[in-house]
Amino acid sequence: MSHQNIVSFLMYFLILSTSLAQLIEPKYFYDNTPYEENVLKIQIDDYTIPQGPTTLNDILPMEKDLTTFVDYLRMFGDIIDKLDDKDESLTLFAPINKVFHNVTNKPSYVTSSSEDPMEKIRRFVLAHIVPKISKLHNGEELDTLLEGTKVEVKSGNDGNFILNEKANTGMTKEAVNGRFYKIDATLI
Repeated sequence: MSHQNIVSFLMYFLILSTSLAQLIEPKYFYDNTPYEENVLKIQIDDYTIPQGPTTLNDILPMEKDLTTFVDYLRMFGDIIDKLDDKDESLTLFAPINKVFHNVTNKPSYVTSSSEDPMEKIRRFVLAHIVPKISKLHNGEELDTLLEGTKVEVKSGNDGNFILNEKANTGMTKEAVNGRFYKIDATLI
């Protein structure tokens, strides 16, 4: 088959498939709200996927290098509720997985039987959450959800920041209710 015949065949196939695609009715439906408020929904095997703003709770679990921190977050329903609330304003400093592999004193590590490992993890998580959305500025001090704990911000290299003189910020992502920074060390 010559080059010209192949091109002709591909053009014919493209035109035919485009024409056929226009005859197929899409499997979209609209709910029964008035036209102006109609929301497009997609149905897949009788499951409706609502379309809407993305929260921190939606995007954090998609980050493969934050699974350990996300597991800690998921231990506390009230914190997950905040991450899922579109009306919240939060900044998270999320240590990457590698940080937890290199740390000798894990967030759940207790030194006496009177210490509660779950409370230590909760304190750890709260120390990495700021109750406002922040775009970080040199010299800034941010209060965290852990009472009496602050995050000190200093300018670093390449537009990144150094937090509490030990954690470097990396990639940042935003959601409707806040933003998170990947960091290469824990803050407490």
